[in-house]
Amino acid sequence: MALSLTERVEVFRGRIFEFTRSSGLSTQIALALFGAAFIGLAAQIRIPLPFTPVPITGQTFAVLFLAILMGTRAGTLSSLFYVLFGGLGLPWFAGFKGGFAVLAGPTGGYLIGFILAALLVGYLCDHFAWARRLPGLIASLLVANFLVIHGLGILWLGAVTGTHSLSKLLLLGSLPFVPGDLLKIAFAASLGRLVLPSR
Repeated sequence: MALSLTERVEVFRGRIFEFTRSSGLSTQIALALFGAAFIGLAAQIRIPLPFTPVPITGQTFAVLFLAILMGTRAGTLSSLFYVLFGGLGLPWFAGFKGGFAVLAGPTGGYLIGFILAALLVGYLCDHFAWARRLPGLIASLLVANFLVIHGLGILWLGAVTGTHSLSKLLLLGSLPFVPGDLLKIAFAASLGRLVLPSR
């Protein structure tokens, strides 16, 4: 009996899910290296803001989408490789920068947050069917973006700049990015639903 279009799509999603989660170590590393390069490209979509040292970039979208697409292992490794190799000097941070100075600078907390956010989103998508459906997926991305990435970002921003006022840190490192991040989350979730199985 021939499968319907909906069933074929679900089979396709299942195969992608199985491949990205169950492939061997060498394939996982290859996927992660590709993912790190994708984050590096997305980082060059950069809009500086005059009132904060933190620019708007495409990194957040890439980190969250790769976690959805690749899962816990390759998705987290993508962000880890991006941060590690960038810290070692590969110029693929925003503005084609690289080196430890970037990690130690005002945006370092966001970069570390990418790794933990990818781990969270990847784990939820891997293990819970509710996190692969659109409402749960959006909820997972909101937590990963605003609690993990923004949270670590403003904590580190405060340490680097010597700013101890939470309201000032939110104005410098979180609130200006909310509209753009909501759009990136919506885009990542929409694309994610194209590749994630519902079960």
